Formats: sequence, structure tokens, C-alpha cells
Amino acid sequence: MKDRRMAGLAAVAGIVAGLLTLGGGLYAHHAQPSFGAPGFFALHGDWLSGVHVLLGLGTIMVAGGLLSFKWPSVGAVVVCSAAMVGLIHTYGRGQYHWLPYLYYWGGPWVFAWLAGIFAGYAAYRNVPQIDEELSDAREGSANETW
Repeated sequence: MKDRRMAGLAAVAGIVAGLLTLGGGLYAHHAQPSFGAPGFFALHGDWLSGVHVLLGLGTIMVAGGLLSFKWPSVGAVVVCSAAMVGLIHTYGRGQYHWLPYLYYWGGPWVFAWLAGIFAGYAAYRNVPQIDEELSDAREGSANETW
């Protein structure tokens, strides 16, 4: 039962991370802060502006949070991967433009981190431990015939 609760907490943390990212993107669209030139390393384009990246990665994080209800590890990987791309995108902004962008990513990073921790606990609860006795379908010997 505890593994389902941890999976639920991972899902909620992932969804909150995505919603914070989406909210930050909508607020940044309204406030028009200076994020620098739109681009991601060698790629350049208006669709790679700070606002578009916040909205796109926020959508991916919400989808990852929803996946965590069924598969906590897969959903947390999606949420944390989107957060890592956001981290890389933030520090690729340049010396004077990453600090305002960090303001929008602080909360989502914390909740993505929590989603990963809760998904790890859910996986830990699902895996039988060394001293745990095997039960039901996992029980049996290799010499049994079907």
C-alpha cells in the first residue's frame, strides 16, 4: 500500500512541477523579462525563447506527472529530464540573462527533485528485499515442472 502512496506523491510532485513551470511561462509572457536571445546552444529561433521553453517543458512535466500514477519511475524520468533540459537551457543563457530565468525555474526544479525521490521510494517498495521471503507467484523452485 505504501508503494501506491509514494507513486501518488511522485505524480502530484511532477504535476505541481509542471504547473509551476506553465504558470511561470504565462507570467513571463505577461511580464516580458529579459532572457536574452532565443536559442539553445547552436539552435536559434523564436520558438526557443525563454517563454516558449517554459511552456513546452511545463506541458511535458505535467504529462510525466500523469504517467507517474501508473508507472512512477517512467513518469519521474520524464519530469526530471524536462527539468534537466530547463536547467541546461537556463545556464546556456549567458552571464547576465540566467539569473532572471532562474527565478522562474526554482520551484519546478524542487518539485521535480521531489518527484524523483518519491518515485525511487515507490520502486524500492515494489522490489523484494534480500531478507524478504518470496510470496505467491514469485515462490517456487527452478526444478518444478509446469
